[in-house]
Amino acid sequence: ALVRLGERPQGRATLEEPPALEWWDAPFTSHASYEAMGPVDAGAADDAALQGVGAKLDKVTHYVEHPVPLEPPAEAAEPGPQPLRLTKQERKKLRKQRREAREKEKQDLIRQGLLEPPAPKVKISNLARVLGETAAADPTKIEKEVREQMEERQRAHEDRNLARKLTPAERAEKRQRKLIGDADAGTGTHVALYRVGSLADPAARFKVEVNATQLSLTGCALQAPDFSLVVAEGTEKAMGRYKKLILKRIDWPSVPTEEGEAQPNYALLVWEGILRQPSFKKFTGEVRSHEVAARKFLSDFGVAHYWDLVKEARGTGTG
Repeated sequence: ALVRLGERPQGRATLEEPPALEWWDAPFTSHASYEAMGPVDAGAADDAALQGVGAKLDKVTHYVEHPVPLEPPAEAAEPGPQPLRLTKQERKKLRKQRREAREKEKQDLIRQGLLEPPAPKVKISNLARVLGETAAADPTKIEKEVREQMEERQRAHEDRNLARKLTPAERAEKRQRKLIGDADAGTGTHVALYRVGSLADPAARFKVEVNATQLSLTGCALQAPDFSLVVAEGTEKAMGRYKKLILKRIDWPSVPTEEGEAQPNYALLVWEGILRQPSFKKFTGEVRSHEVAARKFLSDFGVAHYWDLVKEARGTGTG
């Protein structure tokens, strides 16, 4: 929805009046407001003059007070145990040792009578050597039985492969996980703000919006008269792919001005960080004809400060 010219955004209309005395100045003065202190002559700001306006000089020392560190909104997951990196020869050796141990255990069970010995694996090529005189007595019958055994082994092999095969839903999930990473890693939502000179070019706007949808990102591509803003939210891996798209892969076309000259376009990464939850439900493309309306759109999602942050950003970025 558009906002009429001259109207102030709701975010600024609800600002409170500044306090009579800021909290960071309260420990250093005995007065309750700045008005009670009176004027201070900057040229004669010695200890006597400061004490005259109620300054507590005993609070001023040569020590530096550092702010209390705040915990991040979401702690990064602790890395799991790293597997031991083996060479190809070492992996082959371990595989051979495991197979030998498994086969030896199987032979011990057969020797103790706890496991039935497997039937001889008869093929057409070893028919005469395995069966001997039995094969010579009725070769046609024996060959038929051998071929049935071969088909049975082939069917069992295909059944085992089919049991391990992923379903279409599992295959799609695996492909998506490989593309964007694990969304349930517990590291919060990664957010990035980009300032783009203009999104008027249809090809560039198509790449921005479609790639965001394919990477399962949320956010918006907001076009305004002076510049455009791109907000992207998603997993760490997806955000890395999208950052490479915006800053490197897209060749931003120049923008024609009212005088008919070609103004170079650009893309600039303004800020990136981690939040606890995403602010948007999906990725959309929006166009606003005025700065007030653009900021109003972001304020509906509780991120009006994104506009102020991108507006103050300076630089030509990547073209």
